[in-house]
Amino acid sequence: MNLEIIPQAQRDIAEAARYYRAQRPGLENEFLREIEEAIAKVHENPLMFEQVRSGIRRFLLDRFPYGIYYRTPDENTVLIIIVRHHSRHPGLGMRRK
Repeated sequence: MNLEIIPQAQRDIAEAARYYRAQRPGLENEFLREIEEAIAKVHENPLMFEQVRSGIRRFLLDRFPYGIYYRTPDENTVLIIIVRHHSRHPGLGMRRK
C-alpha cells in the first residue's frame, strides 16, 4: 500500500514539532516518534480507524493532543491530509486534497 503525506500535513507536523521544541528540549523528538508510530499504524490498517467525515478517517495520538486525518482514495493508497491539534476548528483543513 502506498502512503503519501501532502505538503500541508508535513508543515502541520513541522509546526507542532517546533512548538514542542520550544517547550522543552527533546520533546519534539518524542512528538515526532509518536507521529511516526501513528502513521505506521494507519498505513498497516487504514480502515480500522474512525471515519469522521465522508471519506476522511482519524487516528488520535495517545500522548499528544493531535489527530492524523487521512483519506483512502483507492484500495492501494493512504493520503494523510491533516495533522491537527484537538483544539483547532473541526473543519480546518478538511478541504485539502
